[in-house]
Amino acid sequence: MEKAIRKKSSHRKFKAFTKIWSIIYLIMLTFFEMIMVFTNYFPARYMLVGALLLGGVSFILFLLLFFNSFKFVVKLIALILSLVLFAAFALGSVYALKTDSFLDYVSRSKNDDAVEVTEKPFNVYISGMDTGGKITNEGRSDVNMIATVNPKTHTILLTSIPRDYQINLVDKDDATDKLTHTGLYGINTTISSVEDLMGIKINYYIKVNYSTLYQLVESIGGIYVVSDYEFTSYIDHYHFVKGENHMNGHEALAFARERQAFTDGDVQRTKDQQKVITAVIDKMTSSTTLLTRYNKILKAISDYLDMNFTPTEVKALVRMQLDENPKWKIEHSNITGFDSYQTTYSSGNQEVYVMEQDEASVNAAKDKIKKVMHPNEEKNSDKSSNEN
Repeated sequence: MEKAIRKKSSHRKFKAFTKIWSIIYLIMLTFFEMIMVFTNYFPARYMLVGALLLGGVSFILFLLLFFNSFKFVVKLIALILSLVLFAAFALGSVYALKTDSFLDYVSRSKNDDAVEVTEKPFNVYISGMDTGGKITNEGRSDVNMIATVNPKTHTILLTSIPRDYQINLVDKDDATDKLTHTGLYGINTTISSVEDLMGIKINYYIKVNYSTLYQLVESIGGIYVVSDYEFTSYIDHYHFVKGENHMNGHEALAFARERQAFTDGDVQRTKDQQKVITAVIDKMTSSTTLLTRYNKILKAISDYLDMNFTPTEVKALVRMQLDENPKWKIEHSNITGFDSYQTTYSSGNQEVYVMEQDEASVNAAKDKIKKVMHPNEEKNSDKSSNEN
């Protein structure tokens, strides 16, 4: 008799707890939904379907937990399921808020050259500084790459320009200098000078350095890169075979910086830098990497990245990727030139090595960018030629 009374008492306490818990659960669900709407990372149809499913399941769970007419076993199952969902809501809210905090930290609130990144093609200037540690405003730009992105054709063209390439400093009366030195005068000088060289508008920039690449590759568990040559790097003496190599952060950095092992020097280095970036993009866009290492990636690169994408534009790209899940086609282009020694703006009267411009190479790179940005114009031009 006493045992039955204790059992009945414990059931009453359990039912009282589930009633309180059902209210706490609803509060957490409401908070989670508000966070999802506020952060706005998911496509509208995903949000709608998710809200309907969670709302339906949560309504049933609330009824089972709040009202005492249901059996103990049923309420226990409902409690366990609500605990699992509660943990998922909490984790999802933390991830969304951390991502928002990350974007606010590394990006800009306004960009006068912004475009509708999911509707129109755009150019991103990738500037790799020759430093480690936190990103600074000035420093030589040793990696110089234009990423031309067409969100409609899902094509990315990476155009590399050698660090020693001859360039005119637009904001310094067109004085001649090496491209790498433009970074000493700030990213705006680099961008205006490259825009002048290529005859394009650069809408965005991303500044990275040695630490960015190392941290990023480490955070995603390494990358696979196909090397054109077998060589031992000058930096840290890593050995790479011709063909596929698995690289950790240190190895990827040494591979991307190497030029002394090659006859083509900086030209081959720019090709290898493209290979590393392509490998990182391929790894990061795989579903398992982002899902399992998302938090680690954000934490690893937050102090080593600067860009003028706004959080709104990044979120738009994320929503597009989730909604369409496109397979991006990555193409490569490399500008070349001629060896020469000249005086430059930064060297004064001293002659230094400069890669003199090759007009044919620059024009070929311009044509490739145009084809990616305006593929329909190329098709119409080809059609007109055939008709004539």
